[in-house]
Amino acid sequence: MCRITGIWDLTGTVDLTPTCTHMRDMLAHGGPDDAGVYIDSKANLAFGHRRLSIIDLSPTGHQPMTTPDGRYTICYNGEVYNYRELRAELAVLPFRGTSDTEVILNAFAQWGPASVSRLIGMFAFAVWDAAAKELFLFRDRIGVKPLYYYHHNGVFAFASELKALHAALADRLEIDPGALGEFLHYGYIANPRSIYRHTYKLEPGHWLKVSSELRVEKHRYWSFEHDPREESLALAADAAADKIEALMVDAFTKRLIADVPVGVFLSGGVDSSLVTAILARHTSTPIKTFTIGFKEKNYDESAWARRIAEHLGTEHTEEIVTPEHARDILPRWSEIYDEPFGDISGIPTTIVARMTREHVKVSLSADGGDELFCGYHRYWVMQRLDRALRPFPHGVPRLSGKLIQLLGIDAFAALAQVWPKLRLPAIKDRLRKLQAVLSNWQGNAASAYPYAVAYWLPQEVQGLLGAYQDPRPRLDTPSNDLISAMMHWDLAHYLPEDILTKVDRATMSVSLEGRDPFLDHRLVEFAQRLPLDLTYHGGAMKYLLKKILGRYLPAELYERPKQGFAIPIYAWLHDELMDLVDTYLNPESLSSQTFIDPQLVLATVADFKARGGSIAVDRIWLLLVFMMWGKKYA
Repeated sequence: MCRITGIWDLTGTVDLTPTCTHMRDMLAHGGPDDAGVYIDSKANLAFGHRRLSIIDLSPTGHQPMTTPDGRYTICYNGEVYNYRELRAELAVLPFRGTSDTEVILNAFAQWGPASVSRLIGMFAFAVWDAAAKELFLFRDRIGVKPLYYYHHNGVFAFASELKALHAALADRLEIDPGALGEFLHYGYIANPRSIYRHTYKLEPGHWLKVSSELRVEKHRYWSFEHDPREESLALAADAAADKIEALMVDAFTKRLIADVPVGVFLSGGVDSSLVTAILARHTSTPIKTFTIGFKEKNYDESAWARRIAEHLGTEHTEEIVTPEHARDILPRWSEIYDEPFGDISGIPTTIVARMTREHVKVSLSADGGDELFCGYHRYWVMQRLDRALRPFPHGVPRLSGKLIQLLGIDAFAALAQVWPKLRLPAIKDRLRKLQAVLSNWQGNAASAYPYAVAYWLPQEVQGLLGAYQDPRPRLDTPSNDLISAMMHWDLAHYLPEDILTKVDRATMSVSLEGRDPFLDHRLVEFAQRLPLDLTYHGGAMKYLLKKILGRYLPAELYERPKQGFAIPIYAWLHDELMDLVDTYLNPESLSSQTFIDPQLVLATVADFKARGGSIAVDRIWLLLVFMMWGKKYA
């Protein structure tokens, strides 16, 4: 696991060695063990590399790495878990060490860009062909590892994180208002866009070639959507569970390959419990597990994680998170997430990563289980809403939405006073989204899904910025395939650019390698061919995963409502952390930027303060994130 950078300058205005070195060292947190630079002065191209040594800790794993004949040079970030098998196929080529980097380099020399389809793992890497003067960039199938690139006015540059591009090209980078609008709408910016113009994320499952005059050709080598010519798998539930379990055993144990200690994030939920349970049974090495908890019981799952760890016999470590932990993380938020990023669970993720790094150098998480096996509560809600409203004319749902708006969300939220289990902030947020979903109903729930997952609603973003159009395609699917469509939408957008971004930046900020065993592409491909009634069965979500988990744990340890990895931001931001709101969302600070309407922001802040933090906290949080980011980078 590493961090990579590179720049190809046709203008002759970039001093390559100091520029690339500066870019590289902006990413030292992700590679504290070694550093290198490669310069091709004839082409005016440079690579920079920071290394976190995981496989082959010796100097033979140093990067950038060049083939003995000098033709190909690689700059690589990630882990390829089948590198030993590939090395056996490449036995006729010379090898100097035992790293997976050298295997990938020799595979490219032997098979060209098509070699990427042979790799099992997570990766983002660049290869320079000095003979042909061609640059190749690759990103893994799901988007576990990040890769940004800038392409404009005779300069092409790439990096694992935006801060490295900012270090070299700050005077060239301009904020894209449309991408800012997408951030306010969804809380993150999805590929191929970034917050800057002319700066992009290479899409998962893609590679691109940059040739003379910086001509770019992009190619897609993999898609999670199975070939429509292939029928869904006709399997009984037990047979499907058997096949998935076998795939998981192989995928999960492969992710233990390392020359350093490895651990597991154990939240106590179904997915992380399954990862831990399979590894505990199918490996001989004792499993180290790590979790965090909260004093606020509505957010705390640490007791469940502890019980599961005790049952499985893991070496368990836990820590209780407080507002002071958040206060420690927040000043660094824009360093960790160097593009506006609004997933507040990045705070506990960073905390658990920091704690884990004190014990191991690699940790497995369970991301992807919700998107692959139907784990989000919103899938159930949207399907029920779709079934309830489809028989009615299109105007009826929209009229219902207008009625909620007319009467006011506060009137409906009064239900919270007679139903104590419903927290006031939560019910108001849900009602606001329900009103938006109904008001924008176009015949089915799929058309309104972007409103169900919104923070600031599109019309609110328009008010903040003056103009905004959602850049993402809408879902348009028959009712019997609605849940599959929502899962696909999240696989394409939410998983790579929110969940995986959160985990990658949080772990790498503390020099910890994060691995995602659920996202082995073989498991993803199999899951995509399963009929929906095996993932969402009789109203039960994650039906197959629970069926498998039942082979390892008693049901009372996992049969409970999904909780999610949230923090009590409503209370914290209104109480202990209110000074951050006052520091960044005040008239003077807001007047120093030209993108969002200061008066609308100040009105939102006033509303938030006046109502005791009961509304708008997510929207306040996104505004706070943008202003903190802008102070550092804009």
